[in-house]
Amino acid sequence: MNRVLFALMSLAIAPGGVGCAPSLLDEFPFDGATPHGARITHEDLGGGVTRTIVDASAKEAWVYFDLDTGEELSVDEAFETNAWDLQFQRFKVYSNSGVHGSGGVGVAVIPDRSLEEVTSAPDESAFLEDADDPSSENDSPFLAGDGWYAYDLLKHKLTARNTVYVVRTTEGALHTLQFKGYYDAAGTAGVITLDHARLDAL
Repeated sequence: MNRVLFALMSLAIAPGGVGCAPSLLDEFPFDGATPHGARITHEDLGGGVTRTIVDASAKEAWVYFDLDTGEELSVDEAFETNAWDLQFQRFKVYSNSGVHGSGGVGVAVIPDRSLEEVTSAPDESAFLEDADDPSSENDSPFLAGDGWYAYDLLKHKLTARNTVYVVRTTEGALHTLQFKGYYDAAGTAGVITLDHARLDAL
């Protein structure tokens, strides 16, 4: 069965609509053997802002990211040190808190803002952690409200929303973060581009 026919059949039977988890993206496998240590790259944009590209395209592997150091951690390092702040797999983004970790990472959601517009820390009450219940639908602050992405069911495309997240790391530092994209230049899904900055460095 070719991909076009499969996609049309999937569209016909897919429940829900725009805003649903983009399950159709998983029908096009990008499970290349990207070696550990090569899944996170950085570009200095100036003004204290870093652009990071996370290759989270593999369906079965999580990529663990330490915002404080800018480094990727292996699975063993992540569990041994508990120093990771965010983990990525395709469109899923979790923090080291709640059911996903014991690092106490907090995430504040600031919609309809650019990274440059967020220059001060939100009130402590604004910080959310991942849910304690693994069966919860919105188990991550990155799914709070409208979530970090919008999904076009007709085009099968995911687009990052204009939302800024303030992440309180395992070290207690504050970083602003904004998602910019979900595809690489070749159209591979699960390659996440995000801009981030240490809040007190802005």
